[in-house]
Amino acid sequence: MKICVQRLFGVGSIAFLGLIVSWGISQAEEASVAGVYLLIEMNGEQLPANSWAEKPDDKRCKQVILQGALLLDSEGRSAAFITERVACPNEGGPETLEKKHSVIFAGSYTISGNQITIEDDFGTDEAVIKGDVLVYETGGDGRPIEEFVFRKE
Repeated sequence: MKICVQRLFGVGSIAFLGLIVSWGISQAEEASVAGVYLLIEMNGEQLPANSWAEKPDDKRCKQVILQGALLLDSEGRSAAFITERVACPNEGGPETLEKKHSVIFAGSYTISGNQITIEDDFGTDEAVIKGDVLVYETGGDGRPIEEFVFRKE
């Protein structure tokens, strides 16, 4: 009886330690996504990259993404930062080039394996992380899908 209790205690202890170790590994993996990611590519094009924007007057303008970053903290908060310039065509003349401007999208994120779900005021987007590269897709619901590729700093 004493040997049986000792074995049961030993097996239980090993199982408990295994659970603690696996929980610690999963926590370490999740914590490792926190950091600063610099935008290196958009829709398969290195920066500066062109996109298109619709203006309120239905004018289709070229949107040039100049730089960007994604910040993920260890508390589940996120912030995306994009610097862009918009150029709109003019009838019979050169295109109008707007000043550079920057936009920040604050939000939050959750992790499941290598999948990251990012939520902000504009909706919910998905990202996949592989090593130090994060691929972020946004769009849908009537907007074109855009793919942003970031590298961890």
